[in-house]
Amino acid sequence: MIGALVGWSLRNRVVVAALVVLLTVVGVRSWMALPVDAVPDVTNIQVQILTNAPGLAPLEVEQLVTRPVELSMTGIPGVQMIRSISRSSVSAVTVVFHDDVLLADARTLVSQRLPSARDAIPAAAGRPELGPLTTGLGEIYHFTVRWPGHTAAEIRTMFDWEIAYPMRSVPGVVEVNGWGGDTRQIEVRLRLPDMQALGVTQAEVEETLLGAGNNAGAGALERGGEQVLVRLDGQYRTAEDVAGQVIATRPSGVPVRVRDVATVKDGVAFRVAAATADGTGETVYGMIQLVAGGNAHEATERIRTRLDEVKRRLPAGIAVEPFYDRAHLVDRVLSTVKRSLLEGGLIVIVVLLVFLGDVAAGLVVATAIPLSMLGAFALMGMLGMSGNLMSLGAIDFGLVVDGAVVVVEGALAAMAAHKLSAREALAKEAIAFGGPIAFGVFIIAVVYTPVLLLEGYEGKMFRPMAWTVLFALGTALVLAFTWIPVLASLVVRKAHEGDVLVMRLIRRAYAPVLELFLRRPALSALLALLLVLAGVLAGMGRGAEFVPRLEEGDLAIQLTRPPSVSLTEAVEGTSAIERALRKFPEVRRVVSRTGSPDVATDIMGIEQSDVFVILKPRAEWTTADNREALVGIFSTELHKALPGTAIGFTQPIEMRFNELLGGMKSDVGVKVHGDDLGELTRIAREVQRMLSTIPGAADVRAEPTAGLAVATIRPNTAKMGRLGVRTEEVLAAIEALRAGRMVGKLVEGERRFDVAVRVDAPPAPNEEALAALPLAVSGAGVIRVGDVADVSVGEGPAQISRERARRRVLVECNVRGRDLATFVGELNRRLAGIPLPTGYHFSVSGQYENLTHAAARLAIIVPATLVGIFFLLYLSFKDFLPAVIIFLNVPVAASGGVLALAGRGLPMSISAAVGFIALFGVATLNGVVLLTSLRRWEAEGLDPVEAARRAAHDRLRPVLTTAVVASLGFVPMALATGTGAEVQRPLATVVIGGLVTATVLTLALLPSIYALARRKTAR
Repeated sequence: MIGALVGWSLRNRVVVAALVVLLTVVGVRSWMALPVDAVPDVTNIQVQILTNAPGLAPLEVEQLVTRPVELSMTGIPGVQMIRSISRSSVSAVTVVFHDDVLLADARTLVSQRLPSARDAIPAAAGRPELGPLTTGLGEIYHFTVRWPGHTAAEIRTMFDWEIAYPMRSVPGVVEVNGWGGDTRQIEVRLRLPDMQALGVTQAEVEETLLGAGNNAGAGALERGGEQVLVRLDGQYRTAEDVAGQVIATRPSGVPVRVRDVATVKDGVAFRVAAATADGTGETVYGMIQLVAGGNAHEATERIRTRLDEVKRRLPAGIAVEPFYDRAHLVDRVLSTVKRSLLEGGLIVIVVLLVFLGDVAAGLVVATAIPLSMLGAFALMGMLGMSGNLMSLGAIDFGLVVDGAVVVVEGALAAMAAHKLSAREALAKEAIAFGGPIAFGVFIIAVVYTPVLLLEGYEGKMFRPMAWTVLFALGTALVLAFTWIPVLASLVVRKAHEGDVLVMRLIRRAYAPVLELFLRRPALSALLALLLVLAGVLAGMGRGAEFVPRLEEGDLAIQLTRPPSVSLTEAVEGTSAIERALRKFPEVRRVVSRTGSPDVATDIMGIEQSDVFVILKPRAEWTTADNREALVGIFSTELHKALPGTAIGFTQPIEMRFNELLGGMKSDVGVKVHGDDLGELTRIAREVQRMLSTIPGAADVRAEPTAGLAVATIRPNTAKMGRLGVRTEEVLAAIEALRAGRMVGKLVEGERRFDVAVRVDAPPAPNEEALAALPLAVSGAGVIRVGDVADVSVGEGPAQISRERARRRVLVECNVRGRDLATFVGELNRRLAGIPLPTGYHFSVSGQYENLTHAAARLAIIVPATLVGIFFLLYLSFKDFLPAVIIFLNVPVAASGGVLALAGRGLPMSISAAVGFIALFGVATLNGVVLLTSLRRWEAEGLDPVEAARRAAHDRLRPVLTTAVVASLGFVPMALATGTGAEVQRPLATVVIGGLVTATVLTLALLPSIYALARRKTAR
């Protein structure tokens, strides 16, 4: 079949050339349209349900909002887990689905359950809504807004209506979130003495304002031959419209208006968030989010273009200053990938020219490199894949050209030995080695099966790489039997007699080594065993991590203060942090966000802040020469600047991924599961103390649960009954203290502002001051809160987290200076020594959870795949012995990979594991090529030793060329230092080290071991 394909191609060279041109056009178009990002989107399939519950404490949010939502979501098909966070005034429930559920289907399933959740929640407790359609890679563009000489409310209004509003219409943008500034409100501040004098209650003021301020339609009237629509325009357009509303009419006929009992003026909403920048004070912070599946690079280009248009329309003096643009990270990562691919490709071409000794033949083989990449791009485009560090960064051009090398090298040898034309030699070699080449590529495809079968985080991370490699290999295989013979037949005219100088030198050194092992086959077996033992010893005690940390180039710092901190104090703290960081020459900008944004996709209290540290390029650093050292110096300085604050270091994308995947922002988290919040907090503090003593633990902090100051006002029905006061009147009066009661909207053109009823808050929120608050209620006039309610001030929970319908408290930390696996191993041993009450348990999550899940899956899939490869080898050779001999390459190659990791001080990781998988395929392919030749010489009647000698010499050049180009093709990746190189480094190191030992086995040891085994079986 392969011979027929080669023959057809040689007879129809114009058709083949036309098909290659078509491949080039399609590939280039696909490449230009390919979505690009820094890394694959590893976010699991999840849907957020967000509920704003103004004024409710965390306990009430949990009971009235979170639990009904969780209950409504229970039983949805495909749900893996439900987790939630309840904080003051806000609830976030996250429904996590299995990966086989489409995100659109998941959102539809959740939407269908939302009505039942809304029915179960009191109207005053909020309305659950779906969160934005975005993922962990969604936060693509961050900026600040300054307007010197203007109030925080004016800046925030400009942000909301003149910046965020038009930016939401950019294709690919799903949300523009904001922190900081003052949200403008029209404030109706009640004057209780005037209300008492005029006999007006708070409820009457609210009913009046709610009833007015609306538009209505009254149908149509006829006038002559036309119809006239009738509409009621009662919208508030000025504060005077609100103040002029009539509440009641006195017996004298004089109306009582809102202005008679309240002061109506511009005010601001109750703040739950703030933003600061560069230690200079407060600012407004905007974050643009990308729709799930969107093209980050294209979206950021559109964002920049639209933002430039928006800036031109803004009043003079407004500064919109971007400080984090994900496109810059994407560009740096892709630059690293492009450089590695370009350098790898050039190295492969040079090696081909040197080993083949024929410029034309080398260039023919080299054409497989760009064409196979274009084929991969075309298939990636068809399947909607994106180009990123993983999908593009692990392609080895040495592996891609293997088939073409074998075909062209064999043809050159046949031309020299049998005086054949290029066309005749190519047809002959295709028949001789076409089957083994196709079989070898098939083996490599099977070897990648474990990667394709990975699930969860690791599957999303590494499957794109496997698919791209397979696409490139598949394209290269087709080219090896079509385009390569056609082009070679046109440009390769004659073969050089004998070997090129390099090959002659190699053969001169190789011949005595081969003879030594053929005479002493036991020495071959011993050397192979020693290689394996060396690998085992090097691997013993080696640490492990999930994947190497991608150096994003910027830092994200999490600050956690006591839950009772005020927003003013929090702002002062972030400003102090910013000033401390700005002293370092490596820091370009520092911007902080505190509390939850408008759309609470990231729920934080005012005691929590995220600080984004934008760093200069590594070449400009002077304080430290690596990220870990710089973080250590920063940490020391920040603890001096803000003592008593828990500080954690991570990176922007890493932080968001950790948060969405595991509900945490650090490397490792210990979750304490149970029911009683007090007991959970006690256990969490014990875990925090223990965790701080483990070597390698950094940034240890516990979730802020207890310690929030709470003033509780409990209506007393007996007291209310004596005064004739209803519970809802008391509740309304208390709600108006600070947050205010929303009673309508004021419209100014396109802008909308809330109208809120408020009463004066006490100067100090203690029991006496709260009890003395006046209330204007029906029937009783103005009374005190203490007349109808019991007041107490104490502590309550700041946050209630739930997972799988149970409460839990998180203690988290980062790991520095130690590998993840040994750290968590010690952590688990320490946790086993902490006694727990009945019904409570620990779980360890984070990156280690991903590592154990991936390792457990690979422990099943990889052995099964290797067994499958063994039987494929048996079916190919119809003999167990060649299959066993070839399979020796696997442990020997693995030993070389482990030794290479040990030599570079790299821990085991899933990235390294994928390198081993790729290595096994190449090592097996070379064994197949050698054994195929050896068996052919045996079939011609040679004894095993002579057959082994002939095969080794015949296949020396293709095997060596394959190994050298495959290993050297990874050298740029192994030595790269750019952004993203740390993720590729273990994979490349394993392949290079493994190919060295596998090539030694294939060329030096395998022939003698095979000959020895043949003699033993012959007896």
